[in-house]
Amino acid sequence: MHVKIDSDYQYLTEGCTADDLLAAIMRASHSNTRARRAVLEALCEAGGQATPAQLLALGRVHQPSLGLITVYRTLEILSDLGLVRKLHLDEGCSTYALSPGSVQQADGKLNRAAHAPREHSHHVICQRCRRATEFAGCDIATVIAAVETQTGYRVREHWLEMFGLCPECAVAEESAAA
Repeated sequence: MHVKIDSDYQYLTEGCTADDLLAAIMRASHSNTRARRAVLEALCEAGGQATPAQLLALGRVHQPSLGLITVYRTLEILSDLGLVRKLHLDEGCSTYALSPGSVQQADGKLNRAAHAPREHSHHVICQRCRRATEFAGCDIATVIAAVETQTGYRVREHWLEMFGLCPECAVAEESAAA
């Protein structure tokens, strides 16, 4: 299952190297291991987006002893650094995509500083072709206030992902039904 990413931003896929990602991880005081490098190589080979299972399979080409825990830990580090975003799919699984904040500078280095705050974004995901489109704005302050009143929780963060048909798949579905 592959999710295509559309956005006003350009997700870093071309020119993505494990060296760039590894340098960003090391600047944040994380170690350089063969297993971690294998995950980074796999992420770049996958075009900047993959599920943990896909990263495990691709990563084992580089490091046969790679384990799923290392894949998840590496994705967690990348997420904490704002270098990847987790997308939740309607089947209950997740995929990870290099973040639009991970754009390259002219010198080829990633511009995302270690522990930089992540940009707030939401996605709508096509249930047919898996295309994910990032959209801006989430005026849900009223909903958050109602949730806090009803539950007593203090909401600190949220994510919003919607599922439906992209314009192309909606047209294809209407044509097939006609």
